[in-house]
Amino acid sequence: MSQGVRPTQQARSRETRDRLVRALDTKLREKAFADVTIAELADAAGLSVGAVYRRFENKDAFIPVIFELYRERLEIFMAGEGRLEIEPAEGLRAALHAACRTGWRFLDQHGYLVRAAHIYSRLRPDLIGDDWEAMLDQARESAKSLLDVFGDEVKRTDRAEAAQMFTYLMNTLPIERAIYPDEGAAAVLTLGEEQFVAAIADTLYGYLVTPDRGQPDG
Repeated sequence: MSQGVRPTQQARSRETRDRLVRALDTKLREKAFADVTIAELADAAGLSVGAVYRRFENKDAFIPVIFELYRERLEIFMAGEGRLEIEPAEGLRAALHAACRTGWRFLDQHGYLVRAAHIYSRLRPDLIGDDWEAMLDQARESAKSLLDVFGDEVKRTDRAEAAQMFTYLMNTLPIERAIYPDEGAAAVLTLGEEQFVAAIADTLYGYLVTPDRGQPDG
């Protein structure tokens, strides 16, 4: 009999977890993770507080779920509306502008998740394992592939280093503006969103087509 009951128990456990994941997503749209309480998650999921603690030991146990949601949304986005179709004939600059617009669109839609993931990748790296670094590695590989397409235009001789800088600038600059608009250097920017995204693309372009120090132009 226990064998017949177990699948039902497992299904209920999955359902409980799914409800809590959806509740977390809902609450993160409203406030920072630090301000979300277990009671609020329970209420949003339609569960008792005790049911939450039976599934998650404490609130920190939800931190890996933030990265799970972030990775899931990013994969869906990149497989759909965020899929970048590169036209080599249009040149590197056009490709960079397209890539920056795509990245900004994801931030605009899912900035609340990016903010939480960004914060807790620093505060609690012990809870996310190698997931964050694996995502950065994937981003660097994607950047290198893009640079290889436009090898004739890119003047940086160390493509791995160029891919690292590409990834850094493509992530750091828009994230600072999108999720910390009223803090730090982003607070003094007066550029509109379209101008800002275009400026990032042009900054990347300028870096990539500038020869290494000591390397002759042309």
